[in-house]
Amino acid sequence: MASPKVISCPERIQPQLLTMASRPPAGDNWLYEIKFDGYRLMVRIDQGHVTLFTKNGYDWTKRMPKLAKELLALPVRSAWLDGEVIVQDEDGRPLFSALQSAFSSGKTDALCFFAFDLLFENGRDLRSLPIEKRRSRLSTLLTQVELEHVRLSETLDVDPRDLLYNICALSMEGIVCKRSGSRYASERNGSWVKVKCSPRQEFIIVGYTLAVGGIGSLLIGLHNDDGQLVYAGRVRSGFDGRTLKLLREKLAALEQTESPLRVVPKPSKGLIVVWVAAQLVCEVKYTEITPTGKARHAVFLGLREDKPASEINLETDAHDEP
Repeated sequence: MASPKVISCPERIQPQLLTMASRPPAGDNWLYEIKFDGYRLMVRIDQGHVTLFTKNGYDWTKRMPKLAKELLALPVRSAWLDGEVIVQDEDGRPLFSALQSAFSSGKTDALCFFAFDLLFENGRDLRSLPIEKRRSRLSTLLTQVELEHVRLSETLDVDPRDLLYNICALSMEGIVCKRSGSRYASERNGSWVKVKCSPRQEFIIVGYTLAVGGIGSLLIGLHNDDGQLVYAGRVRSGFDGRTLKLLREKLAALEQTESPLRVVPKPSKGLIVVWVAAQLVCEVKYTEITPTGKARHAVFLGLREDKPASEINLETDAHDEP
C-alpha cells in the first residue's frame, strides 16, 4: 500500500465558516461543542516557525508571543490548527471584554487557545478526512505534551437542547454543531452551525452622540445586500470608564464632517452627532432587529480588531435545515 503523499505546508488556509441558526439542527449525526466567546485563530507551524492568523488573515503572532512560543512546543514538523483564543474568568467562562482589554493593553500572556480542528500534519493534508478522524489526530497531538495555554475543545455527547439551555444559564455565548463525517471546507456550507443564546453580531461604528464627559451613545451601521452602508440604530449601554476612554481615543482620529451613511438619520431633538469614518467594528448584543433595520436594546460588548468593516453585514438565521 502506497504511503500518503507528503506535501509542503500550505502558506494559507481559509477557515471553515459557520451558518447561524435559531435552534440546533435535527438528527443525531452532529457533534456538539461550546461556542467560545473569543477570536477565531488559525495556527500555522512549519520548520520551527509559528504564525497566528485571525479569521480574516491578519498576522497577530507578535501580539501573542507567549502563546506562539507554547505552540512551537507541539511535537510536529508542520501543522495547521483551527481554534479560538479567549480569556477565562475564575470559573473558566470566556470573557470577551477581558479579551479586548488584553489586546488593547498588550498584556496577552494569559490568553488560552482552544483547538478544535487539525487541518494539516507533518506533510499530510487532512481536510478531506471526516471530522472525527481529524479531531482524533488533534487529541493525540495535544496529549503528547502538556501546555499551559493550549487545550482541546471537547465535544459533548448530550442532548443539544439541554446543552444550549445550560450554556445560556451560565451566561455563555452558545453552542456549535458540526456534522459527523464532514470534511473541512473553507466556506459556509452548512456543516458547521452556530446557535447563540441571544442575538449578537458585529456592527460598524459610524458616529457617536456627545454627552457630558465625551460619548453618550454609538451610532452603528451594516452593509445591506447591495453593499451599501445603512444605519442600524444606537448603542447606549455596555460602557465602562476604560471602554469610553478607549473609544474616545480611537474615534477622535476618525472624525469627519460628512456622514458615511448613504441615508443620514435625523438625530433626536437635543442630540449632537459626531460622524466618523466607517472603520471601527464592535460586537453588540441586542433583542431583535426591527422591521426598519434597527437593533433594539443594543448593548456594547467590545471592539473587534480581527474583522474589517468592509465585511460586516447582517447575519440571518437559517430556520430551515442547513
